[in-house]
Amino acid sequence: MVRTGTRLQEEESKAREEAQRLEKLNAKIKTKLENYQELYDHDQRMILLGNKVDKAAAKYFQGNKKRPLVSELIQIVEVENSKRQKKSATVAKAERVKQAEVAQEARNKVKDIREEKKVERKKAIIKEKNKPLPLFKIGDRVRLQDGKAVGSIDSIEKRKAIVNYGQFTTHVGLEQLELVERKKVKG
Repeated sequence: MVRTGTRLQEEESKAREEAQRLEKLNAKIKTKLENYQELYDHDQRMILLGNKVDKAAAKYFQGNKKRPLVSELIQIVEVENSKRQKKSATVAKAERVKQAEVAQEARNKVKDIREEKKVERKKAIIKEKNKPLPLFKIGDRVRLQDGKAVGSIDSIEKRKAIVNYGQFTTHVGLEQLELVERKKVKG
């Protein structure tokens, strides 16, 4: 009886510790999400701003008139400045440092994800190359793996086939073809 009571107390304390750990983790994830959302919003604003400047540049390219370009750029700058709020140098610097850290973290995560995808693609390519090719014969009815049109094989050389679709023929790698119907053998 005493053992079960102490064991229950230990499990209860472990559960509390786990709950606290999960709470801290949840808060950390929430902060990270907010930071990424701020970075995303900032980048979206910069894209819109870039598009506005690009439109102004296109107008200048068409008309070659500097005054409308300058007035439009000044208007864009004034609109953007009206959205800004005055901040002390230390606050502005702290925000820039935080934003740079979040941006760097996001770039690192994206880089890691790209590396993982690159490795997965290489594995898939190696797997695809090691996969034995189906044995096609002249006259077999085939189609491209991602296509709907069915044609017949006119000839096969090395790892390529000439497929006749009726109105046109094409050279296709054997690995891109899938068998629809074998050539019927008379006899």
